[in-house]
Amino acid sequence: MSFHLRFIVMRCFNIANCSGVASAAAGLLLSVAGFAAPAAADPREVGIWYDDTGKGAVKIEICTPTTLCGKIYWLKEPMADNGQPKIDAYNPEPSKRKRPICGLPILGDLEKISDGGFDNGWVYDPKEGKSYSVALDLVDADTLKVTGYKGMRFLGKSFIWTRAPADLPSCDSQAALPPVPAPVPAVRKKQASSDTKKNKAEAGASKLGAADVAKSSHKKKTAKAAATQPPPIASN
Repeated sequence: MSFHLRFIVMRCFNIANCSGVASAAAGLLLSVAGFAAPAAADPREVGIWYDDTGKGAVKIEICTPTTLCGKIYWLKEPMADNGQPKIDAYNPEPSKRKRPICGLPILGDLEKISDGGFDNGWVYDPKEGKSYSVALDLVDADTLKVTGYKGMRFLGKSFIWTRAPADLPSCDSQAALPPVPAPVPAVRKKQASSDTKKNKAEAGASKLGAADVAKSSHKKKTAKAAATQPPPIASN
């Protein structure tokens, strides 16, 4: 007990009505206790993790005081073949098939268990449109084992996720970037060049053909005109 707090308590013993002093002492004790209590650290599972394919990353967060959840945070290829952001096309519920993959919740209700790790949650796989039970086990600071299962955990399948850098850009920012035009293949350029030469040759041949036709037509006209002229008068 600090000297100041001891002084307040001793004064209370010497005063008949010390309710106000007692209240002050209690408040001081609470403030000291609150200052001394360390802040609870976030579970080490919290953060951004590359999945086992390396084509996506999931952000795991604290969603309630007792559970973790996660959503898709980054995609190697955020756009579909049609140039639009990828959507949850395989969801078993038709009303959810237009949800964007970016930001899609895929982990939830993970509870801390007594022997370490988290379990009793769910995981959703948008590539198949299926959900499973899931457990998380931290292998080390940068390695997370994710086990999906149905029914019995030991019959499930485990995948290894690796911690991603904290400054990894989100897929929201990726989708905002303009699409990069696809390069023209070299074969296509060669073909285009060949087509150009072919067109020029055909154009030249067409011009030559037209000249030959005109020349032939001129000869025919000349011959016809000569045939219709009266024969020359023979001189004596």
